[in-house]
Amino acid sequence: MRMKWGMALRLGALLASFSVFAAILASYYTFDSSRERLQGRAESSLMATTQVLARHMQAGFGTVAIDTSFLANVAAVELDREHLAAVFKARLAAHPSYLQVRLISADDHGLELVRIDRRDGVPVRIGDEALQEKAHFPFVFEALGLAVGQVYVSEFGINHEGASEEDALPVFNMASPVVQDGRVRAVVVVRVAAEPFLKNFKAALPATYQFFLSNRWGDFLVHPDVAQTFGFDRGQRILIQDAFAPVTALVQGHVQEVVHSQSGPEDEDARVFSFVRMPFGSEDEGRFMVVGLSQPLAAVQGEVVELGRSILKILLVLCLVGVALAAWVSRVVTQPLQAMAAATQAFSRGVSHGALPVQRKDEVGELARSFHDMEQQISRQITELNASRDAMAHLAHHDALTGLPNRRMFEQRLTQVLEISRRSGRGCVLLFVDLDDFKAINDSHGHAMGDLVLQAVARTITGAVRQVDSVARLAGDEFTVLCENVDSEEIALQIAAKLEQAFAPPLDIDGQPFAVRASVGMSLFPRDAQDAGKLLASADAAMYRVKQSHRRRV
Repeated sequence: MRMKWGMALRLGALLASFSVFAAILASYYTFDSSRERLQGRAESSLMATTQVLARHMQAGFGTVAIDTSFLANVAAVELDREHLAAVFKARLAAHPSYLQVRLISADDHGLELVRIDRRDGVPVRIGDEALQEKAHFPFVFEALGLAVGQVYVSEFGINHEGASEEDALPVFNMASPVVQDGRVRAVVVVRVAAEPFLKNFKAALPATYQFFLSNRWGDFLVHPDVAQTFGFDRGQRILIQDAFAPVTALVQGHVQEVVHSQSGPEDEDARVFSFVRMPFGSEDEGRFMVVGLSQPLAAVQGEVVELGRSILKILLVLCLVGVALAAWVSRVVTQPLQAMAAATQAFSRGVSHGALPVQRKDEVGELARSFHDMEQQISRQITELNASRDAMAHLAHHDALTGLPNRRMFEQRLTQVLEISRRSGRGCVLLFVDLDDFKAINDSHGHAMGDLVLQAVARTITGAVRQVDSVARLAGDEFTVLCENVDSEEIALQIAAKLEQAFAPPLDIDGQPFAVRASVGMSLFPRDAQDAGKLLASADAAMYRVKQSHRRRV
C-alpha cells in the first residue's frame, strides 16, 4: 500500500528535519564554545564563592569583636576578679579558637589583672605571680585611646609572647577599653588562634578548592604550601602579588576583585583563581585582607565532553520544559518571594519598600500579612523606645527648668576638661555665678517669677560666653561656666568682665525689664587648684568675696 504524504505528515517531517538540524547545529556550536563559556561560568561561580567566604569571614571577625566589647562591658561593672575570671573562662570554653582572654590595667605599665589561658584545651587562670606588664604591646596602647564599645583589631602574626618556638602559632588579637566613671581603666584583650578560626570557614569548601589569605601588604597568611606563609616572621617577604601578578592592582586599591587563570608545569595543573579585597578592622583605618580561592581548570574543561555526549539527548526536551517551568514558577512563586525578601532587607535598613502581596489567599499571602503586622508592631515599639530613651538620657544630664547641663553632667565635663588640660599643658578657667538677693525675688514676686528669672539668667549667661564654653546650673541660683584653653589671668578677667556686663541692663522677663545683679567668682587651673573639687571650691569662694563687696557698696 502506497503511503500518502498528507499535510500533517509533511509538516511533521519538515519540523523534525528542522529540529534535527537545529540540534546538530546547536551541538556543534555548544561543544565549540563550551570550554570558554564553562570557564567563564566557573570563574563567576568561584568569584561568588570567594565573596560569600569573605562576608562570612567578616561576620566571624565581627563575632569576636562583639565578644570582646561584651567582656569589656562586663569588666566595667564587675569589680570582683574571681567572678570576672569565671566569665572569661566561660567565654574561652565556648569558643575553641580563643587562646587567651586578659584584663590589662591602664596603669602600672599595663599590668595584667586577670588572665585566662587555654592549656591542653582547658581554660586555666594564671596566678598573680605570673602576671606581666603589657603596656608596650599595640593591643594595649592602641585600645586605651578608643571610645566605649570600639574594638582594636591587630594584624595576623606569629605569637612569640611567652611561647617557645615549637608553641608559636599564628594569632590575632582584639582589644576593647574598659571605661569606669568616664575614664579608661583597663583593656580586655582576646587572643584568637588563626588556624582553628579560619578552619570554620574552609570546612565547607570542596576538597579541590585551595584557600589563600594575605595581609594588606601582600604577605601570605594562608597558602596550600605552609612554607609560603608568614615569611616576614622569618625575615622573608613572600608576597601574593609576586605569585599572582594581577593581584597587584587589588593590593594597590585600583580594583576590588580579580579573576584569572594560570597554567602550571603541566596542563592538568592549570587552575582558575579569584581574589577579593576584604575590609579588615575599623572603617577609618582603611585596612584590608586579600581572600582567594582556586579551582582546577581541568575539572571545568572535563564537563565539555560530558556536555557534548548529552546535548543531543536533552536539548529539545529539557530546554522547552525547563524554560516553560521556570517562567511559570518565577511568575507564581518567585516574584512574591522576591518582593518579601526585598521588603525584609529594606525594613532592616530602615527604608521604605514596595507593596506586599497581602491580597493573596494562599500561604504566601498569609506570610505577607504576618510580616506586615510584625513590621507595624516593631516600628511602633522602636519609636516608643527611642523616644523614651532620649527623654530619659536628657533628663539625667540636664536641668528641667533651664535646659542647661545639670551638676552631674557638669562634673563629668569638668573632669574631662582638666584631663585634656593636663595633657595639652593649656589652662582653663571656671566661673561661678550666683544671683544677688535671689531669695528676695522669690519672697516678693513668687516662685513662678523666680523660675522665669532663672530661665532669663540662663539665656543671658549662654549669650555672653563663647559657644565652645560649657554653661551649667548646679542648683538654685548657682550657675557655672567652664572655659577651655585660657592661658592667662588677663584673658580670664576679660571673660568674667564680659559676663558681669551682661547683667548690667535689666533682664527681659516676658517682655518686661527686670533688674538682676549677679556675683561672678573665678578660679584658674592649674594656678588655683589641681583637681575638680578644689577648683570648684576656689571659684565658689571667689564668688562669695565678690558678693560681699557688692553688699558693702550697697
